[in-house]
Amino acid sequence: MLTIDEAFPSALTAVIRYDDPEVAFDACLAAAHGGIQTLEVTRAVPDHLDVIRRLREATGGPVGVGTVMEPSQAEAAAAAGAAFVVTPVLLPDVAAACRELDILCVLGALTPSEIHIALRAGAGLVKIFPIASVGGPRYVQLVTAPLGRIPIWVSGGVSIEDVPAYLRAGVRAIGLTDAVFAPDALKARDYDAIRQAAERAGALAPVA
Repeated sequence: MLTIDEAFPSALTAVIRYDDPEVAFDACLAAAHGGIQTLEVTRAVPDHLDVIRRLREATGGPVGVGTVMEPSQAEAAAAAGAAFVVTPVLLPDVAAACRELDILCVLGALTPSEIHIALRAGAGLVKIFPIASVGGPRYVQLVTAPLGRIPIWVSGGVSIEDVPAYLRAGVRAIGLTDAVFAPDALKARDYDAIRQAAERAGALAPVA
């Protein structure tokens, strides 16, 4: 199993959701060329496991699978060489499968109770999602005040401009979806715009 620092050498993860696997692949390459070292390919991408294999070969960096909902999907991710799996909701059975598979698990949660349960279930990181709808960095500060230092991933409505505030709030990982992979850029196959967005984000997030 990769450590958190190995899977997330900086705080940033570029998260792709798109209905064309070739565009998704090329967009992820553009984000990697822009300096974002960790990529997440969600299961919404057709042939997502093949895209992950190709990205691992092309970039040499950590690539994970997003929107994992079942232990069998974690097994498929591990077989494809994924560095981690990410769930959108609290799924202790996926965390248990990840322990057996020796793969890093990022469990989705939202409330303080869910966050606590995710940690007890063995999550390597707890993904607070959708973070923008519950208060952003201030929510992180309020949650961690009683719970202590928690390895947190935030995603869901995070902008590039938000990155410094989340880092000050103590999060370990930040998932950037539309902020890097803008829908208009994907539709136009404007990979230079994606690379530039990745560069702007990377300038705000130090390497671990």
